[in-house]
Amino acid sequence: MKKRQLSALLCTALAAASLLAACADSLPAATPSPSASVKWFTEPRELDAGDGYTSSEYYLLNEETQRHIYCVETKPAGVKEGEKVPAVVYVHGQSGYATNFSAIYTRLAQDNIAAFSFECCGGNKSGAKSEGSKLFPAHYTSRMTDLETVLAKVKTLDYVDTDHIFLFGESYGGVTVSLDAIGHNEIPGIILLSTGISDTMLAREEDDPTYIPERDYADPLEAIKGYEGDVICFNGQQDFAHDAGENQIAVYNQRSTGSAVFYSLEDSDHSFSALSDEGKKFLVESMRDFILERS
Repeated sequence: MKKRQLSALLCTALAAASLLAACADSLPAATPSPSASVKWFTEPRELDAGDGYTSSEYYLLNEETQRHIYCVETKPAGVKEGEKVPAVVYVHGQSGYATNFSAIYTRLAQDNIAAFSFECCGGNKSGAKSEGSKLFPAHYTSRMTDLETVLAKVKTLDYVDTDHIFLFGESYGGVTVSLDAIGHNEIPGIILLSTGISDTMLAREEDDPTYIPERDYADPLEAIKGYEGDVICFNGQQDFAHDAGENQIAVYNQRSTGSAVFYSLEDSDHSFSALSDEGKKFLVESMRDFILERS
């Protein structure tokens, strides 16, 4: 190739490269593909609003398991600037959703009680919003770390009275609450429904990947005596967990501190939905009184 032709080609190539570089500087930034930070949104989004409350949804990262937890926060509309109100944190049963008890949360808001609920990671295999649906049913030790994450968040909110945060657990969630409360004697009271520590409730597969032995207790029934706050438990008379719940309350009453009361509900079976109408009303009103009397 002649030198003149080679020089021309080289000049053309350099000009093209310069043009591409200039264009690249002026091109809009590429749209990022969806990422975890987008999917697992952390800024609250309004979920619902009604007479006396607003509900928001967001995700929290469980630093211990590195899984994202779907949360619902129900704030009383009557909270004044600078005011602090009591709060209750709900833990669902083996399979459940953060919105299971919306009717209870909104009712408590009428009495200026905030409510927080969340979906345990691996706590649902159908329609799961939290990370880890393939881990269903996650062990209570793993769920305890989710509860710890949510509890830490609740304590940062400026409208929450951190001296008056209560825990509420239903069924398997009651086991989670009972064992996690051992390390939280700053919590004045826990509320249990359709639950009771028993071999049935504590059963697990040997190769369960969600089991965290460091979070477990060799003798859970003995260990719960370490919780010094007050306890109330509601079990339907037809509930398979009825006797286990009654026995658990008897164990709490062996303590030198804290009260424990068991309510046996007529015409009621396992879980809130299986309570009679009278039982549901009694539960909600008793919860409200239990919280307000200690706040």
